[in-house]
Amino acid sequence: MGKQIGIKKKIQGHTNTALDGDGHREAVAISEALDKDNIGLIFSSPLKRAYSSIEPLARKKQKAIICSKNLIERGFGVVEGLEMGNIKSAKAYEQKLILRQTAEKNYRPDGGESLCDVNIRVKEFLGFLSTIHIKGIVVCMTHGGVLDILHRIIMNEPSSSERKWAIPNGAFFLIERCKSEFKIIKWAETSHLDSSGMLDEYCNN
Repeated sequence: MGKQIGIKKKIQGHTNTALDGDGHREAVAISEALDKDNIGLIFSSPLKRAYSSIEPLARKKQKAIICSKNLIERGFGVVEGLEMGNIKSAKAYEQKLILRQTAEKNYRPDGGESLCDVNIRVKEFLGFLSTIHIKGIVVCMTHGGVLDILHRIIMNEPSSSERKWAIPNGAFFLIERCKSEFKIIKWAETSHLDSSGMLDEYCNN
């Protein structure tokens, strides 16, 4: 699984933003990294920033991209579009949410989703994947909020606990399925970005 790439530090949620230049370069790096792998299916969040991230691979492998709403980012409602450093216009509780000072699993920002809402649809997608029997890798392009919940589900971590694992842009997340069980094999793999020079660029910014 992957995360959408090349987006400024704003609360994205369901906002349908496009990739920037770095994002397109990272998308190419992902395509090149998976060039020799046998790709069975490709799923993506329908949001442009995710869909565009996996298009180069889909074209190279001549595979259709199957969109799933279960892979869409968590909806943040009224705070979407606000920059992380400029949240004064948000309500006090939404400010705390953005700053990760609180993460109550049942709390929904106005017009948004709770952590429980996202947990339900990620579990639904995992259940769907359990029914697929196909040769090759199933690639899923999704978002940071979904990946966070995915890690919690597999590792049996509470939805509202502090996150202690990285979710860098453009990274790989390799999940293995054994019958109906899922296991994390690699988390936040960025060697493909290192070989393309993208990591050096990030470290120097």
